[in-house]
Amino acid sequence: MTSTELAEVYNDTKEDLQDAGVTDEFFLDLLASRLLVERVGETNNLEWWDSRVLSETGRARLSEVTPKTELQSRLNLALKVGAKVESDRIGEDALSLFDFGPRVESRLDAVIEGIETSDGITLDQLEDLSIQSLGDGWTDAIIEQNASNISGSTDDKIPETAASGALELDTDGYTVDEVEAEKWRLLAMFLRGYGSCTGRLHVPYYPLESGIKSDNA
Repeated sequence: MTSTELAEVYNDTKEDLQDAGVTDEFFLDLLASRLLVERVGETNNLEWWDSRVLSETGRARLSEVTPKTELQSRLNLALKVGAKVESDRIGEDALSLFDFGPRVESRLDAVIEGIETSDGITLDQLEDLSIQSLGDGWTDAIIEQNASNISGSTDDKIPETAASGALELDTDGYTVDEVEAEKWRLLAMFLRGYGSCTGRLHVPYYPLESGIKSDNA
């Protein structure tokens, strides 16, 4: 599947999220990115995690258990799956696609909690996604769409993958205070990291620094 085809699924997912009441531009892109990566890695695709939450089967099971909050439940469960797998590989003191630090995640939780309707929103474009193979850079078309929001370069060389399944994008990390200003660039870099995964998963991340960096650090 090509980068352009995956970008179409990403855009359809954004439209569904908008229909559900998500209006913040960054959270629309963040959620759509997470859901696409989650679906790519599900059990009946690349098997990065043991999950079928975004498959038709997953929707059917959740609709039986939580019919009134099916979409909320689906989003929360999908994000938890990705966050758990990432955390198992990179630890807690890190920033990654499924964990932008406590402040962003708290705000995102409120956005998902505020979804008022899921009527007719099935995320069918994700359900129908069937991955046989991926080429290097499969997230490039998505990154290009968001280029106008990104400050600074996203052309940094992606490190070679490590046997541990973790991909440290840079030894210099970010503090919680720095995340807000750099959130678009972080999203783009995490997508680039995932875009380098065409088979085995290597979780891209930056260290989460504590406190305020000194000028001489």
